[in-house]
Amino acid sequence: MIRRYYTAAIFIYTLFLLYMMFFGLGRHSSDLRFLQLHPFQTITHFFGPHINRQAFLINIVGNVFVFSPFGLLGLILKKLNRIKFLSLSFLLCICIVEFAQYITGRGTADIDDVILNTTGMLLGFGLLQASAQFNWFNISIYLPKKERNIVSSY
Repeated sequence: MIRRYYTAAIFIYTLFLLYMMFFGLGRHSSDLRFLQLHPFQTITHFFGPHINRQAFLINIVGNVFVFSPFGLLGLILKKLNRIKFLSLSFLLCICIVEFAQYITGRGTADIDDVILNTTGMLLGFGLLQASAQFNWFNISIYLPKKERNIVSSY
């Protein structure tokens, strides 16, 4: 039952995020293309002496927590309970989105966004694994044998 609800919720949530990433927040197509491939350059900018609290919340906190629900994709597909498979799948998808932002001129293709989004997904994954291990929300998930031993050793 939870799988059906989560599948519908994550689908709608994904469509909403894609809309926001390409059309929301006053975004419009531009002939200018922005590409930032230096890891942590944007992130360190937000920890500088002249910190703008709103920009920090949107860019750092937002990019992490907005993507944490994707760490729960293991509720839909058993394959996505494996950290390697989930991480590679997520990285591929988020890189495609960043590339599409670059091609369309709607937003900036930024490696730091990939890092922060992936961190958020990993936090969601960790929460799901901990929830299953400690039965916080009465969630039962499939854990591969190798990972089951790792989780049970905590």
